Amino acid sequence: MKKFIILIVVILAFFTIDHPLIKEPREKLLGEGIGFLSDSTKMNRGPAANMAKNLIRSQLKLSESENEYIEKTFTTNDSVQLFHLHYCRERDLNLYFYDDRLNTVCKIVSESLEKKRVK
Repeated sequence: MKKFIILIVVILAFFTIDHPLIKEPREKLLGEGIGFLSDSTKMNRGPAANMAKNLIRSQLKLSESENEYIEKTFTTNDSVQLFHLHYCRERDLNLYFYDDRLNTVCKIVSESLEKKRVK
């Protein structure tokens, strides 16, 4: 029982002391823990978003930044529809895809949204 009480006191001290020797490792440990938890609870992609993302990756050779952009942008079916509205229909400027590459992405997104509507 004494070991348990000592463990509780050490844990409380770890979370309450603001000394730089304790504060910096604590913040690093908590940051890593939160990062791990957020990665494990990522939302499931919608079918149109998943299909569009996979087709774009298979048909275009993407840079690392383009790959990250696709990963962040195509998270849900609504985000795919929003992408289609802004960049395919209204022809807004996209910093990652333009000209033929944007046309290819728009074609893939349109097909993915159409297949989603059919199902």
